[in-house]
Amino acid sequence: MKTRYLLNRLALIAALSFAATSVHAKTLSIGLVIPQSGQFALLGQHVREAFQIWDQTNPGVYADIVEGDDGCTAQSGADAAVAMAEAGVDIVVGFLCTESLAAALPLLTEESIPVMTLTVRADIVGEEANRLGWKFYRLAPRSGAEAEIAADAIFRLWADKSFALIEDGAISGRELVEAVRVKLEDRGLKPTFVDNFRPGQDTQPSLVRRLRSAGITHVFVGGERSDMAVIAKEADYQKLPLQFMGGDALHAPQGENPLPDGTIAVLSDGAIPGPEAEAARNVFEDHGLIAEGLRIPAYAAAEILGAVATRQGHSNGSVEDLLRQSTFSTALGTVSFTDQGERREPGFVLAIQRDGEFTRMSIADTARLVQENQ
Repeated sequence: MKTRYLLNRLALIAALSFAATSVHAKTLSIGLVIPQSGQFALLGQHVREAFQIWDQTNPGVYADIVEGDDGCTAQSGADAAVAMAEAGVDIVVGFLCTESLAAALPLLTEESIPVMTLTVRADIVGEEANRLGWKFYRLAPRSGAEAEIAADAIFRLWADKSFALIEDGAISGRELVEAVRVKLEDRGLKPTFVDNFRPGQDTQPSLVRRLRSAGITHVFVGGERSDMAVIAKEADYQKLPLQFMGGDALHAPQGENPLPDGTIAVLSDGAIPGPEAEAARNVFEDHGLIAEGLRIPAYAAAEILGAVATRQGHSNGSVEDLLRQSTFSTALGTVSFTDQGERREPGFVLAIQRDGEFTRMSIADTARLVQENQ
């Protein structure tokens, strides 16, 4: 009797041990479709490094990592989609270009393989994915969110100021400024002055004179960092004090002319990581790498899929179920997805330049700016 009891106990323990092992044994096969050559190869390398480092630090979560080539063309997107389907991956991360992503999404959707992009921001891709039922997830911020954050900042900080919206005539600059203008006017706030300028100039005397004539004190620039720096230099030369704000294009190397301290920028959270990225920065540093480019966003994607794999071990949910239903703590901060695969979080943050570098704006920074502008 005692022997039978012991045998039953041993059998039960073995069964429970097997069950526990099975629960935690769920692994994901990850596809990385990244540029292998050309001008974006370095960004592809960033993604590869982030996933490899996370996998080494958290062994046994990923079944394998399969790479494909994103040549940033529709054909390369279709070819990569076929390769990922043949490899039987559970999810694909990458597709850094709109053309390749758009070509791959319908093919991978047919194979029930979701895709997460780290860089494609175009709102139209998400709209088409929703309309056609593509299995699309965007860790990158939407383009529209940039204008939302900028308009909100102008409304909070410059509502009682004489401000201008100016743009460089390029599609990106013009669309950003127009979107900001519409969002402000929806809230009952109109700019004092709207204008454009010719980019790539060494000086901008006529533009600054027009700003002076309009009584402008604050300027939102839809354009490149170098052009804003030239405008600021010209304003300083003409002794016209201006407060500047711009979009994510300000995340660029400092050129010949510096931006003035106090410049405000709407930057992607991947470009200027917050304290949530400290652990990831330390891991990269341990491997002799700097947390720059796409390393932090890619590491956040690796963290998300690691959490999905772990949660799958405790539930019968699919990868997509868990992506849509979960909230993830990542190097980008909190990340969650809507049913349409868009990030609920804006993905952009306000930053302010001090001593030649942008840092995230704190509550104290905002309060100080409000007080200074009164």
